[in-house]
Amino acid sequence: MNDGHRAGGYVGVMRVVVIGGTGHIGTYLVPSLVKAGHETVVISRGSRRPYRDDPAWREVETVTCDRDAAEQDGEFGATVAKLKPDAVVDLTCFTTAQAEQLVDALDGQHLVHTGSIWSYGPSTVVPTTEDAPKRPYGYYGVNKLAIERYLMSQDRVRASVVHPGHISGPGWMPIGPAGNLDPAVIESLRRDGSCTLPDRGGETVHHVHAEDVAALHQACLEQPDAAAGESFNSVCTQALTLRGYAELVAHHFGHEPKLEFVPWAEFQARTDAEQVEITLDHIGRAPMFSMEKARAVLGFEPRHGVTDTVLEAIDAWVAAQDN
Repeated sequence: MNDGHRAGGYVGVMRVVVIGGTGHIGTYLVPSLVKAGHETVVISRGSRRPYRDDPAWREVETVTCDRDAAEQDGEFGATVAKLKPDAVVDLTCFTTAQAEQLVDALDGQHLVHTGSIWSYGPSTVVPTTEDAPKRPYGYYGVNKLAIERYLMSQDRVRASVVHPGHISGPGWMPIGPAGNLDPAVIESLRRDGSCTLPDRGGETVHHVHAEDVAALHQACLEQPDAAAGESFNSVCTQALTLRGYAELVAHHFGHEPKLEFVPWAEFQARTDAEQVEITLDHIGRAPMFSMEKARAVLGFEPRHGVTDTVLEAIDAWVAAQDN
């Protein structure tokens, strides 16, 4: 990993097991661990290829395992433990029961868990810091908070939690200017700069590049004394308003923005029901988070700005559609 992501505290070569290492975060994390000299093992179902090719994958030990099936048999934690890791990165843990089964099989290792900014609930004071009161709603956020509380209360392993925002990068559609995943929003802005937004477009969405999420996981691994027992936000240093985001994309494609602001009820009536729910899920939380703790504790600063993060993802998505 580029030294710009961290400041000191390197612990030497480790044997790291990455659970779910071929997804958004693992695509960047696994090659970076290999290049840093760490012996790296990936556990995955074997059904997905990384989003980016990298020669470093040839040096990765891969273990094919269906986590759900192994957990039902009570064998998943033992499968990880038999690999004799010094540290474990769990990118696919969504319930406390999953975390408990893994932790019960380990013995003193450093466990870095992927949480979520959804564990906070709606933003109140912004930018939101890691010590803010947490009032999540919805299955995902409630469970991510429960996992964090469990990990921070047990003493069998050393635990760190990384809370990503809207993970973005080449290969998948980012949360768009309307706060959802509707490709028609990007297509309209690309075509003529037009976009319909709810209310005045002042709500925020907070993206993060997948490479920076991976880098923060690695910073935790390589500075265990500083990271153990701590949670860290993982977002770009700035958030986007829906209006600012739409204007950014329109200008990117060479158009003057043609934005229409409508009351929520009208936006709801004119938008696909599934996308409406996604929008409400995002703007109802108005996410905007601080990266100060990661900088102060780990010397970590994101490499990617929010503008570059969303435009890189959108350009890659557009190129894939055109091909």
